[in-house]
Amino acid sequence: MKNLILALSLLMAAPAATFAQKIAFADVNAILSVMPENEKINEDLQIYATGLQKRLDDMKAQLDGMAKAFESALAAKDTAKAIGIQEKAMEADKQLQQALQQAEQQLGQKRGELLQPVLERIRKAMEAVAKKGAYEYVLNSVDGSGTSIMLWGPENANVTRQVVDELGIKLEGAPEGQPAPAQQAPAQNTGKKK
Repeated sequence: MKNLILALSLLMAAPAATFAQKIAFADVNAILSVMPENEKINEDLQIYATGLQKRLDDMKAQLDGMAKAFESALAAKDTAKAIGIQEKAMEADKQLQQALQQAEQQLGQKRGELLQPVLERIRKAMEAVAKKGAYEYVLNSVDGSGTSIMLWGPENANVTRQVVDELGIKLEGAPEGQPAPAQQAPAQNTGKKK
């Protein structure tokens, strides 16, 4: 009977042990912000955004010209001309709105293209750190906008610094072996104008 109870307790304890998993977390935004490639990506995005903005500014200038022509036609009491200009202006405004949406999509796509190789480097470094530390999972501690989603985690599970070290990046002012909190990392520039 004692053997049966011992066997049952071992069987019940075995599944609990198999579910124990080692989990770590890292701040991918902080890692990205200290990578040397980040500055070049932001510069390239700024150049790309400037080109998109010039095209949008040209479209806005044409629309402003139509608005002035419309006012002139109304002042001259040329209703037929004013209606024609108004129709063209409405179509131009519609095209401008579409161009604004396209520009935002294109900027996001360009950002994704530029970030892809850097994020792949981060992923490989994170994988190496996970294997060294025997972690089964490494979670991102922030969401896409940089807001912390980690409510609590033991500091020794924060592998941000180890990933930075794995990438071969030397941080100024951060003691060796300490995680690189997002507050120490420079803010990330998205390249978007507000």
